[in-house]
Amino acid sequence: MKKIAVLTSGGDAPGMNACIHSMFQTCALNNVALYGVRRGYSGLIEGDLYKLKYEDVRNINNIGGSFLGTSRCKEFETPEGRQKVLEILQKNKIDCLIAIGGDGTFSGLIELEKIYPNVIGIPGTIDNDLGYTERTIGFDTAVNNAVNAIDIIQQTMIANRRISIIETMGRHCGLIALHSATAGNASIVVTSEKPKTEEELEELIKIQVKRGNLAPCVVVAEKLFDVNALARRLEKNLGIEARGIVLGYIQRGGSPTVSDRILAMRYAVESVTNAIAKKFGFVLGLRADKIIKESLNNFKNFSPNFEEELFEQFCARKKI
Repeated sequence: MKKIAVLTSGGDAPGMNACIHSMFQTCALNNVALYGVRRGYSGLIEGDLYKLKYEDVRNINNIGGSFLGTSRCKEFETPEGRQKVLEILQKNKIDCLIAIGGDGTFSGLIELEKIYPNVIGIPGTIDNDLGYTERTIGFDTAVNNAVNAIDIIQQTMIANRRISIIETMGRHCGLIALHSATAGNASIVVTSEKPKTEEELEELIKIQVKRGNLAPCVVVAEKLFDVNALARRLEKNLGIEARGIVLGYIQRGGSPTVSDRILAMRYAVESVTNAIAKKFGFVLGLRADKIIKESLNNFKNFSPNFEEELFEQFCARKKI
């Protein structure tokens, strides 16, 4: 094993840089050159890769985003695009390609593996929506960012006695909403796994107000409501000021948490160790705090693990 290439693809996630930093260190210890690919699969198609040096990765482990850049590449979805990638990898004598990303990134690896089998996937997505693994790089940071925002918003909403409808990210997975609502002591949480109509939500808020909560906080996962329109409806029907807030990209950025940094480092060392041992064709994951390998062709067979027990204990608001 002489050359490994790494790319980040899809949405960026805090901890991606920490992962690459640790990969570089592990490669250096084993006399393996690590090549960085700029802008994900797009950069790979264009041959935009270079040998990383220590000054390229110095102190990047505490920075969010991806210093290599990321993208979603339509051309890579075509056989012609993947053939270009194969030619670039062969031209640069790359022995293994490691891709950090989520569902779309791994789906691309499945197709690439058919013509270039030396691939490994590392789960990096704030959504934590890959069911085969308990944790992905970036999820913990995104939840912490969301909780910090919810805390701040609730302070001013309580002072002004306003209802807050706060939308978190998560794509089609409600884990960011669930965890941030729980830790942020929100009054109500709504996810695709635990949906509610606007009418049901209005009734739940009425109950909160009747109990003495004059500033109910509602956390909803994205793609479920227009939170601003919902706030206007609630204000009209309940006679209480309401505000819709979309947290958006603040959940993606910032310095990764300790948990995300350590997870990223563990994935990094495991990926390089396997590459040097010439073991390919899998994605890494975490189960019971152990790093596991799942077949690349099997990762889609797992549904995202919505944490029912957490919801029932802290969010369902049922009598014991």
